[in-house]
Amino acid sequence: MRIDSLRLKNFKGFEHREFTFHPEFNLIVGTNGSGKTTALEALAVAVGSWFLGVRGTDTRHIRPSEVMLADFEHEEMDEDGVRHTSIQWEYIYPCEVTATGSVQDHKITWSRTLNTPGGRTTYGDAKAIKNLAVASDSAIRKGTDILLPLISYYGTGRLWQEPRDSYKVSDPLKVSKKEDQSRLAGYNNSVDPRLSVGQFTRWAARQSWIAYQQNNRSTPEYRAIKKAIIGCIENARDFYFDAKFGEIVIAFHNGTRPFSNLSDGQRCMLAMVGDIAQKASKLNPHLGSKVLEETQGVVIIDELDLHLHPLWQRRVVEDLRRTFPKIQFICTTHSPFLIQSLRSGEELIMLDGQPTAEVGNISIEEIAEGIQQVPNTQVSPRYEEMVTAAKKYLYTLEDAKKSPEDQLMEFKDRLASQLRPYADNPAFQAFLEMKRVAILGN
Repeated sequence: MRIDSLRLKNFKGFEHREFTFHPEFNLIVGTNGSGKTTALEALAVAVGSWFLGVRGTDTRHIRPSEVMLADFEHEEMDEDGVRHTSIQWEYIYPCEVTATGSVQDHKITWSRTLNTPGGRTTYGDAKAIKNLAVASDSAIRKGTDILLPLISYYGTGRLWQEPRDSYKVSDPLKVSKKEDQSRLAGYNNSVDPRLSVGQFTRWAARQSWIAYQQNNRSTPEYRAIKKAIIGCIENARDFYFDAKFGEIVIAFHNGTRPFSNLSDGQRCMLAMVGDIAQKASKLNPHLGSKVLEETQGVVIIDELDLHLHPLWQRRVVEDLRRTFPKIQFICTTHSPFLIQSLRSGEELIMLDGQPTAEVGNISIEEIAEGIQQVPNTQVSPRYEEMVTAAKKYLYTLEDAKKSPEDQLMEFKDRLASQLRPYADNPAFQAFLEMKRVAILGN
């Protein structure tokens, strides 16, 4: 599966908006409130249409809260001739999400629409993707080794909406149900923006038990996934499930720590990469050790840089590309380091500002100022404010020097008030005070 374009109508803040996506990696950037998460939610509706044809899975409908709200002003005159203005809010229908892309090598277009309050999201214009999913569902239940697309969406609260006790498995022998052995179980929680750490932990526990039964010989796909996780976690050298402790453990070059004791960034990345990898192995077990290399699909991530140090931000895009080479990633970010790590400007989707042809060979300052519209990145806002204040102070001194004696006290009061906000910087105050004394005296 691949999404080539997405067209929105009356979806949250977008009255009309069209996006074009790169087949490999995409970063959506923009100021807060520009619609980055809105674009991802619409993508979840689009890719979630696949589940219309997969029995036992949950699709993603357009929610009533996602219909665009428009404000209308009304004026009226009261009996005293005073004009009053009131605002009325109305939902604007139809709310539409239309996608064009490639699904199992078929170039198709499909659409989902919410037409009325209290209505249901239509699927009549999504028959093309639904029929492909129905055919895949039928083939899977006959044991056919077809390639299933991976679909996953991770929101900003991906790790914090699950209780910490879900990180542990008390009995590796009871980590799965019969229905979990179906290939289609790889679609569990696919369009839910929350991460299921418990699901990943149970999967790792089961793999550990399988290896134990096979004289400590793990499966080829588990070895591939283990390698992928180690490759995406900074300074990691090993990954395993500790049956005695009941938790996933990561061995670093400077020590070993269980999942619950990892940093926020480490837990986020480990859980997300592990979740993508175990879903791929569940959906396409016939690929064996090549499962991560050959599985196709769409992964949506809100704020990819979440909790990551800038050193890690600089490598995370390439880590994901290398680990899942046939997955299309569509992510949002506020990080100039992620923008700089893109391979071309075609992978950058800007919701405000002008697009750029190249991103990999320009500086962080140029990205911050030119792409993210952050002015004067060389200094802090506080420093810039102090420079402006110092210039104003010196101009006031010049005016005071030319003024009559009876106005000097007024100027001195004005100068003192200009310095008052910078009481935390005595050197700055002392320098300007010395200027004042030199020109006006005590």
